[in-house]
Amino acid sequence: MLVAALVVAVALAVLQLVLAAHVRSTLAACAAEGARVAAVVRQGDDAGGERALACASASLGTEVAVAVAHESAGGRATVRVTLTGRAPALSLWRGGDVSASGRALLEGTDAA
Repeated sequence: MLVAALVVAVALAVLQLVLAAHVRSTLAACAAEGARVAAVVRQGDDAGGERALACASASLGTEVAVAVAHESAGGRATVRVTLTGRAPALSLWRGGDVSASGRALLEGTDAA
């Protein structure tokens, strides 16, 4: 009986880790998509943030926060979209915050 309880606890812990990894992977894909949209000069940061939120909401169905920032990487102008959401909890463990970001090179003449 004690072994069965231990096996169930370990199985739930592994499933919780897999679920958190899935949420992070989905957020990373949506953030990368938002960064690609935000990098296009004609569309801008707002369109990238909206695209990332729409992707995350459609994929996960949870509330997600978005942040868009401009950075420099290797002397090139880039845009970074960061998504933060909560990983759902399976059992007694509380789901934590999961964050992922995507980055893309800015396009256009003002990207130098």
